[in-house]
Amino acid sequence: MQNISITDTWDNLPHHLSTQGITAKSAVIITDTNVAPLYLQQVLAVLAPHFALHHHIIPAGESSKNFAILQDILVACRQSALDRSSLLVALGGGVVGDLTGLAASLYMRGIKWAALPTTLLAQADSAIGGKTGIDMGGEKNLIGTFHQPTAIYANVAALKTLPQKEFISGLAEVIKYGIIFDGRFFDFVQNNRNAIAQRDFAALQDIIRRSCEIKSHIVAQDQYDNGFRQTLNYGHTFGHAIETLLDFKLPHGHCVSLGMMCAATFSRNMAGLPQADVEKIRYLLDFFNLPTALPQGSGLTPAAIAGMMRRDKKSRDGGITLIVSHKIGSAEILHNADAQHVQDAICAIF
Repeated sequence: MQNISITDTWDNLPHHLSTQGITAKSAVIITDTNVAPLYLQQVLAVLAPHFALHHHIIPAGESSKNFAILQDILVACRQSALDRSSLLVALGGGVVGDLTGLAASLYMRGIKWAALPTTLLAQADSAIGGKTGIDMGGEKNLIGTFHQPTAIYANVAALKTLPQKEFISGLAEVIKYGIIFDGRFFDFVQNNRNAIAQRDFAALQDIIRRSCEIKSHIVAQDQYDNGFRQTLNYGHTFGHAIETLLDFKLPHGHCVSLGMMCAATFSRNMAGLPQADVEKIRYLLDFFNLPTALPQGSGLTPAAIAGMMRRDKKSRDGGITLIVSHKIGSAEILHNADAQHVQDAICAIF
């Protein structure tokens, strides 16, 4: 957690970057059309005395995670005369972070980058761990690298302007951490649900800090996602399939919420997760208005979702790899999950 600062102001950003050993003289800030009107000028103002600054704005949304936008960012780096000592700065949510991290890993074979996450999902989850990526052929994060940010600066005050659907999208990842690793944290979210829903600053700091601690601990043991780190994908194999089949029209965290209901049902049937725990998960998701059933008229079928899951990056030899839980607070990896049981679990969200 040494490289992560959780605060409520942009003012301390230059100090945090310097404490992480960033001595770059030039930097390019990558942001998107949603975030730029809100925070770009503030960040430029605090960094201008310390860097020769440039910025590049990309269209907001998952559709920007493609080769063309990646190339645009790399061209912007070159036009800004960045060298190997320079810095890329990601100001935005998960899409901006994924693209900026990937560009930083490729430009001149790798330069430093800093994450300034402005969404709950990014502050609690996607900014940590060094996964970068773009989509290809309708498949999420098919192309990517591992390239850790040198510094992460989470300004929780930015969550005040976050649309509600994006705010609750991030809560899905927060709840996931309680399910897979820390039952007491799950209970904390449950017991403080009203304060969290009201975006109480202290409550948000607490859940972001603990989520970062859990993810940092897991990533430190398996940086390249070959084993234990895969537990972070609880519900995601189901969720990514739903997200792809819906052409990314449902926010990521909403799809993860649906995926976690499928994973909880599968865990109950195959790993002995108590029904009481399944209901606790359902209650908390429902409380935050995260979906636990597919929208009517989605056009999806359990067979279609199961078929898409076979294309997941964790799949091996056509078999589906899933994360299962025996109780809230623990998780393990299950390879070659039985196809019929997978499909049965998907039926829980229809």
